[in-house]
Amino acid sequence: MPLNDRQAEFKAYLKDQLFNRVRPLTFDELETKAAGFASLLFEDLSAIEIDEILKELTLENTVEMALGGSIVDEATFKPWIAQRRDETDTPRWDAYKKLLISRDWEANVINTLDAQTDDVVELLGNPVQADGTWPRRGLLMGEVQSGKTATYLGILNKALDYGYRAIIVIGGHTENLRQQTQTRFDTDLLGIDSETWEDGISNAAIRYVGVGQISGLRAHLMTTVRHDFSKSKRGSSITWVDGGLPTVFITKKTPSLLNNIRTYIKSQAPGGRLDIPLIVIDDESDWGSPNTRDKDDPTSVNRAIRALLDVSTRSSYLAITATPFANIFIDDQAAFEFVEKPGRGEPAADGPGTVLTDLFPSDYIRVMFPPSTYLGIGTYFPEGGHAAISTEVDDCLQIIPIKHKNHHPVAELPESMQTAMIEFFLGTAVRRIRDKKTKTASMLINVSRFKSVERRVADLADEFLTQTVAVILSEFARRTTARSAAADRIQRTWSVRFANVTDVTWEQVSGKLVEIAHEFRIDLINGDTAKDRAKRRKLMTVTEREADDLVPKIIVGGDILSRGLTLDGLQVSYFVREPRTMDTLMQMGRWFGYRPRFQDLVRIWMPETTRVDFEHSAEVTEELRDALLDMKARGLTPRDFGLRVRVHPDSVAIVAANKGRDTEVVEIGPIVWENRLAESYDLTGEAAIEQKNQAAVEALITQLGASASVKTSGGFDAWSNVPLDVVLDFFGAFQGDRGSQWFGPGADGTLAITDAFKVTPGNDRWTVVLVSSSGGGAQHQFGPISVGMSRRNKMGRSRSDGHIRLDRRRVSSGTDVAGSLTKSERDEMDAEPLFTASGKRMTSQARSLAWIDHPILMIYAVTADEPKDPDDSGLEKVDAGLTRTAVAIAFPKMTQDEIEDATRDSKTYRVNQVFWRAYNGFVDDEGDDELEEDDI
Repeated sequence: MPLNDRQAEFKAYLKDQLFNRVRPLTFDELETKAAGFASLLFEDLSAIEIDEILKELTLENTVEMALGGSIVDEATFKPWIAQRRDETDTPRWDAYKKLLISRDWEANVINTLDAQTDDVVELLGNPVQADGTWPRRGLLMGEVQSGKTATYLGILNKALDYGYRAIIVIGGHTENLRQQTQTRFDTDLLGIDSETWEDGISNAAIRYVGVGQISGLRAHLMTTVRHDFSKSKRGSSITWVDGGLPTVFITKKTPSLLNNIRTYIKSQAPGGRLDIPLIVIDDESDWGSPNTRDKDDPTSVNRAIRALLDVSTRSSYLAITATPFANIFIDDQAAFEFVEKPGRGEPAADGPGTVLTDLFPSDYIRVMFPPSTYLGIGTYFPEGGHAAISTEVDDCLQIIPIKHKNHHPVAELPESMQTAMIEFFLGTAVRRIRDKKTKTASMLINVSRFKSVERRVADLADEFLTQTVAVILSEFARRTTARSAAADRIQRTWSVRFANVTDVTWEQVSGKLVEIAHEFRIDLINGDTAKDRAKRRKLMTVTEREADDLVPKIIVGGDILSRGLTLDGLQVSYFVREPRTMDTLMQMGRWFGYRPRFQDLVRIWMPETTRVDFEHSAEVTEELRDALLDMKARGLTPRDFGLRVRVHPDSVAIVAANKGRDTEVVEIGPIVWENRLAESYDLTGEAAIEQKNQAAVEALITQLGASASVKTSGGFDAWSNVPLDVVLDFFGAFQGDRGSQWFGPGADGTLAITDAFKVTPGNDRWTVVLVSSSGGGAQHQFGPISVGMSRRNKMGRSRSDGHIRLDRRRVSSGTDVAGSLTKSERDEMDAEPLFTASGKRMTSQARSLAWIDHPILMIYAVTADEPKDPDDSGLEKVDAGLTRTAVAIAFPKMTQDEIEDATRDSKTYRVNQVFWRAYNGFVDDEGDDELEEDDI
C-alpha cells in the first residue's frame, strides 16, 4: 500500500534525522523515537500509519550499494580530502543530499554516494593546491540507466564545496540530450529553472527549483534549457569570474560549441589560460570523443576536447559511460601537436604548437556499482533467460526487415506490436491502482533508423491507439457480456501476459482503463520533430509542462532513443533492431534502471538474435568489471595492466572499426606457451616480497633435496622429473611485480602464467634449475646451495611505482636453456641438424626450445654491482648491490594436434596497447642475444 502525502512527509523527516549533522540517529534509534517525533510534529498520523512508514523504511534499509573501487596511478595522485574534510563546509552537498531524501532515495544509497563522491572528488585533484599544474584524465564506469548523472551531480556539488570554480559538462551529442542534462542541472546543482530565467522576468519572479528551494547558493548559468553556448555569448562582455560564483556550461558534443567555450574562456583568462581548476565532464564519453583518425590529425571533437582541457593549468577530465570499450582502447601514448588557428586577418603563429595527449584514462578508472534495486543487463539477460523478454517478433521482421531502406513501405502494424501496446495500457492501469496517483509512464517502439519509416509506424500506432481507446470506452464502460474480438483480445492479453500480477483483479483493471484510456498518446521523437516539440514546450506554463510530463506516452523513434536519453516510467519496450556493435546495443537498452513497484510489469520484445547478443554483452561486461577490480586488488594503474574485451563469436563487434583502430586481436583461453621462454623481467620493488621469494626457492630446494641435485652441462644444480604440483606450490609463494601481466598475483593470488602449465607437454616431469653465472663474480646463497649471480647493471627502478625492471626485458641469456640440459642430453641435441627445414640456421636457444620435450624452470639471482643509468627514461638507477630473485620458464614445442586440443576452449579478445605491449614482451623478443659486458 503506497503512503499518503502526509506519511511521505513524515518519512522524509525521519530519514533526514539519519543525516543530522549535529546528532545523526542510527536506524534502531529512529524506530524507537518515531512515535515521539510524530506526537510533536505529525500528531494527525495514526499508529497504523506510523507503522506503515516504519515498515517501508525497514524494507529500504535492506537495499545495498557497494562502494566500488578505483584503479589509481599513485605517482600522479596525492590524497587530500581527509585533511580538508573537518575544515570545509559542504552546503551544496548538504542541499543535494536533502533533495535526494525528498525524492525518497534509500538512506544506505545516500551514505554510499557520500563516500563515493568523496573518493572521486579526491581523484579530480585538490582545487586549492597552490603549486604545480595537472592535466588529469579519469574514467567512471557505471551501468546503463543506473543513475550515473545523479552520481556526477553529487560529485560536482561536492567539488564546488571544496573550491572548484569552473565546470563544463559535455551533455550528449543531440540537443535533446543536452536539454535533458541541463534540466537535471537546473534542479540538482544550479537551483534555477533556466527556462523561466531566460524569459527575462524579474529576479523576484525567478522560479527556484530543486536545491534552489533548499539553499540560497547560486552559480553563473552560461547555458539554458533552450540555448547552448552560442557565438553571441562567446563575444559578449559577460564576466564569468564574478564575486567568486562558480560558472557552469552544459554543452553539446560538437566542435564548434566546444571551441566557442574555449575561445570565451581564453578571452576571460589572463594570458589565455585559467589559473583556477577546471572540471570537464564528458557524459557518454565513448561516443564521439575517442579519436578515430590518425594520431597526428585527430577528429574535430577529440581535438576540441583536448584543446579545451589545455585552456586551464589545472584541468581534470572525467569521462563517464556504461560502455567504456572505446575509452580503454585509446592509445595511451598518443599525442599530437596543436597549433592555434589564427583569427581573421591575423598572422599565423610562429614556433611549435602545444603537444596535447589523448583522452586515455591514465590517472584513474573508477568502477561504480548500482544499488541492489537496479535492474540491469545481468537481470534481464541471464544465461537461462528472463520472463520479461519475448522474442515472438517474426511478424514484425516480415513487415519491417532488419535490413531495409529509407521510405520502406509499411502496410500494417505487426500484431506483436499491437499486443505490446495493449500491455502498456494494462500495465499503466495496474500502476494507477497500486500508486493511487498519476506517475510517469512510457512505452518505447524502436524498429528503424529511418525517419520516414518511424513516421509511418507512428501513424499506424496512432490509428491502433485510437481504435483501442474506442473499444475500452464503448465496451468496458458498459460491462456488456457480448464483446468484440478487439475487447476479447485485451482481456486475453491480461490473462496470458499478466498472470504474474496477483494483487489486482481484471475487474479493477478494466474499470481503471475506462478512466484513463483518453490520456494515452503517441509521441514521435526524431530530428524532424525536435523543433516542434521544443516550441510546444516553450508555449506551456510550468503547470502545463508538469501535467504533460505525466501523460502516458508511446514513444516512437530510432537511434535518437539511445545514448543517455531517459524515458521516465518505461514499462514496455518494443525493440526490433540488431545493432552491429556491443556499445550501441547496450546503450539502446533503455529498459535498464529502476522500476519501483512495477518491475513485474516490464515487458521487452526483441528478436532472438538480439537477445543472444545482449546475453553475450552481459558476460563480456562482467568480465571487464572483474578485470578492473582485479587491477585494484593488485594495486595496478591503467598504464600498468592491459585491458581486454571478449569478441563475439559470430557477429556483433565490440565497437565500430574506427574506434578499435589502436587495438589488437589475440586468442586467450587456456594460456598456451610453446617453443618459447616466459621470463619475470618485472620484479618486485618491495623488500618483504623479495624475502618471501627467497624463502620460496629455499623451500623448493628443501622439498627436492639439496643432495639430490645433479650438475648440468652448464654447471648448474638441477633436479629432474619434478611433479607439477611441486612447481605449482613454488609459484603459490613466488611472485614478480604486482603489475606483471603473467607473474603478478591476480585477485585470487594465483599467477596467470600457471594456466599454461596445464596444457604444456611433459608437465608431469619438470626440470628445475638454479642457474649460476660463470666468471667468478659475486655469489648468492639459496639455502645450502651457492650460485653465481647474474649481473644486470642497467636494471632500473620504476619512477612511478618503484618496481624493478631488467634491461632488455630479459632474465636469461641465450645459452641458459642448453646449459640446463645434462651432458648426455646436450650431446644428443648437438647431434641434431643445425638448420631448419627452410635452411635457416637455428640459434642455440631456438635449437634448445625445439628439442626439449618437457618444461624447464630456471631460477636466478640477479644483481647490479655497478649500476648504470637505464636506457628507459621511466626507470632510475638502482642502488649498488640490489639483488632480486627471478625466473624463466622454457616451454617445449607442441604438435599441431596438441595446440588445437589445448586451444579448443580459447576465446578471442580485442586488447588495448598496454596489454599488447605486455603480451609481446615475451612473444617478439626471441633472439639469442648474449649479454655483453657493456650491457650488464
